[in-house]
Amino acid sequence: MNGKEVVIVLGCKDKILTERRVELAESKFANSKRFKIIFSGTKQEIGWMKKYSRLKAILEDMSTTTPQNLINSKKFIDSAGKIWIITDKSHAFRTRYLARKILGDGRFEVLGSKVPFVFKIKNLWYEMSRLIRHVFE
Repeated sequence: MNGKEVVIVLGCKDKILTERRVELAESKFANSKRFKIIFSGTKQEIGWMKKYSRLKAILEDMSTTTPQNLINSKKFIDSAGKIWIITDKSHAFRTRYLARKILGDGRFEVLGSKVPFVFKIKNLWYEMSRLIRHVFE
């Protein structure tokens, strides 16, 4: 990527949360050519991202988990100056933990889109159980 800044938009199994992540990426990064955008997720999630976005993006459609998103996107970001990871607020803490573990250095920042209230309780339980699993892997 030759020093360019990279934006990784993480896929999500929920269409609404995926749309919010794409909206956040568009609002922050659509008007600059210094950013390379990566959509990372399953084929279905990538399809939703392409539908919701006008961003020109590299499509990484082999990932079904957050660690896979980061590992599979890493080949596109090794020489990037800064890495922005787009997810939602309820997923941001675990994403930050995994990014430190997988990407290693501090050249990344995690941005989280707002989560509708209906998802907050469900996501809190889900995220905490996954974080505990990742810590002990």
